Amino acid sequence: MKKPVVAALAALLLATTVAACGRMERSTSTTATDVVVPSNLPPVETSSDVLQVISGDTVSSRQFVEMAARANNFEIAAGTIAEQKAQDPLLKAYGRRMVADHTMMGLAMNNKAVLAGPQYTVPVTLDAKHEAMIDQLNAASGAQFDQLYIMQMRQSHKDTYELLNAFSDRGDESNFQELAQDNKQEVYNHLVEIDSIAERVMPSMTETNTSM
Repeated sequence: MKKPVVAALAALLLATTVAACGRMERSTSTTATDVVVPSNLPPVETSSDVLQVISGDTVSSRQFVEMAARANNFEIAAGTIAEQKAQDPLLKAYGRRMVADHTMMGLAMNNKAVLAGPQYTVPVTLDAKHEAMIDQLNAASGAQFDQLYIMQMRQSHKDTYELLNAFSDRGDESNFQELAQDNKQEVYNHLVEIDSIAERVMPSMTETNTSM
């Protein structure tokens, strides 16, 4: 296993071990929601950049569009790679579904941006954060790829759900509030699904990594 991939896995695993489990509920002005996590999986902490955007009484539509679009583009790019490289057939199917679902979400975001006005431009590329994650996926192979993809999807969908949930409650632009409201349950379902796959796949991967 390549050293950059080992480091990426270790960093992602550390990031998932510091939050508490709980039930899904509406966000507050200063905290993310607690999301139900299977007892045999580490919980996922919302990323600091997302927490910064969703904290406060109002969530900025400009920041929302930027962050949601970059994450959406990442889901499509990562899903395309997973469909080709994942060993587990469930992950291949999951990657294919992420491409389809997030492509539709991207189209919906573009439509809402047109309605909201010319001041909104939906990004069509990745930011540095997500480019680095794609590089990690491209560098990984075999069981390590599957594990890395699972961990990235758990983090990405947790972050996206929190962003959508917060904006649907406290966003400052009604068209994007509708977008967030319409899509947050689907993103939450994506998170539940990848947790379900992780429950089955991760134990055997842990054994594989230990033996290497």
